[in-house]
Amino acid sequence: MTFEVKPFVNASGPWLSPQDDIAAFKAHLAGAEQVECGGQVVAALTTWRNPMHPFLLRFATLTTPVADTVSQSELADVLITNVVARAKQNGQRGLMAVTPDTMSPLRSAMVSRGLRRIRTTFQPQLRLQEAQTAPVTLAPGTKLLTQSDILNSEALTEALIQTTYLAYQSRHAVDQVKPFAEKDWAPRILTNLEPTAPLALAQGETIGAYCLTYLRHGHLEFGGAWGADHGLLDGLLAYTLPALASRYETLAGAFSDTDEGGLQVYMTFPDQPEAKELGAFALLF
Repeated sequence: MTFEVKPFVNASGPWLSPQDDIAAFKAHLAGAEQVECGGQVVAALTTWRNPMHPFLLRFATLTTPVADTVSQSELADVLITNVVARAKQNGQRGLMAVTPDTMSPLRSAMVSRGLRRIRTTFQPQLRLQEAQTAPVTLAPGTKLLTQSDILNSEALTEALIQTTYLAYQSRHAVDQVKPFAEKDWAPRILTNLEPTAPLALAQGETIGAYCLTYLRHGHLEFGGAWGADHGLLDGLLAYTLPALASRYETLAGAFSDTDEGGLQVYMTFPDQPEAKELGAFALLF
């Protein structure tokens, strides 16, 4: 079976790929290519760099109905070989795709060629009234902190910034985050924080747990959670989630199985069988 890789000319379709993959592809058309077999377009691919995680080259692939008629293993070889060559040419450490396509024959063929699943992320719409928290008595000296409590204390602001960065870094051991100066990381954490609910607890100037939520375009979004231990985060959630439920109906966001704190929040709610699932697949050199 002979495949030809040519510059992408947007002459193919319809695409059978998930909408997430189509959107990612269209957002990164520079350098896109299409794969043809027998004069027909069977697939397309594109790559890009993620400024926040610059060490693994991102890629997305699309397929047409014709792809089902060709060897999935041979097509996977063409796609992976192309992306690996791009990554090595740019001096990167590997490649990565994030996609809801986790079980297709082509994805399985890619896995057999070295890709491995490094993360699963769930994207539910959680109904805040359904959060299952229990009354908690906080240890003496423990303070619940809102946005204003944090921002009015330089020491607590610095502690939150450092704690969130270290927690984020630890969740991305494979897809490493670039080093950030405090001034660069701070806007990612402090901008658009929900202002009313407790977002952290502390003893003195030490952050013991946090659960960050953000207001974006009128919607409440989960932004990460962490606790020095499960009990501290449970203690915070017992106050944070009811406070949020008094003002908002739903909490959207991404909950990853590499994020212990995020999963603790996720499991505070009933099972979410309808939650969208994304798989992150990587190949390291």
